[in-house]
Amino acid sequence: MRARVYDANSGNYYISEVYGIINRPGRWYIVDHPEDKSKVVLVEYLTYSEDHPLGTAIEIIDMNPFPCGPWINLNLIEAEKINDKLTYSAPVSRYNGTGAIWDSKEGLVQLLENDEAYKENISLADYSTKLEGWNYIESDEDISRLMEAFCGFHDAVIKEVSYISGEYYDKDEKIMYMNEPGSKQVKVIFNSEWADELEMILLSPRIVHLVPCKENYFSDLFEASVIIKDTMVCFYDSLMDSVDDNYSGTHFKSMGMMWRIKR
Repeated sequence: MRARVYDANSGNYYISEVYGIINRPGRWYIVDHPEDKSKVVLVEYLTYSEDHPLGTAIEIIDMNPFPCGPWINLNLIEAEKINDKLTYSAPVSRYNGTGAIWDSKEGLVQLLENDEAYKENISLADYSTKLEGWNYIESDEDISRLMEAFCGFHDAVIKEVSYISGEYYDKDEKIMYMNEPGSKQVKVIFNSEWADELEMILLSPRIVHLVPCKENYFSDLFEASVIIKDTMVCFYDSLMDSVDDNYSGTHFKSMGMMWRIKR
């Protein structure tokens, strides 16, 4: 699981793996330190700040499984094994995360007491939940590689768009199942006479604005733009210098983006 994290101290965003979630009260996420990647920090889900309009410091990008095994989910009874060791931290009522952290009791106590700890003290390595075979857009260099691989989207067309929400109604149980935003994806397939087929996945999409061509017009693109702002990724079907959520043409905005060439 990866997330966009808001760092209240700097006012900036960064991308991190999520290693666990602690209720103590409030919901606290164990994520990478914004500057020192050898550490993790506890970040509260809600910001309680009028200066931060979203109201949350954690936004889930994707929910791929952790590479070192499934997460464990422990209730209050199990949490008492940690609470007995705490001096300053509020008591833990639930833990949901990697088993390695829970098994490293001394390191976990340090994390709870100080809101940060070295990864080596809680048995964490540099894990990644990114999927193999995919290219992720997280920097200007990543954008350049995409543009080079697909010839800048020149003469390209959108062949297909599909949306997976993960939400549905079970008629037998009479229950509506709702999934978190991080489980939602939009798949966009591009074709071009200059390159092989491109499959693009919008991770945790925020804007999907499709504008088909008018009568007596063609659908092929002359060019396109991909822009990163506050770690969010935006796609436009023309040349753009900055992010514009009110752009009148086809544009997408998502928490993350990954792509691959289908040969």
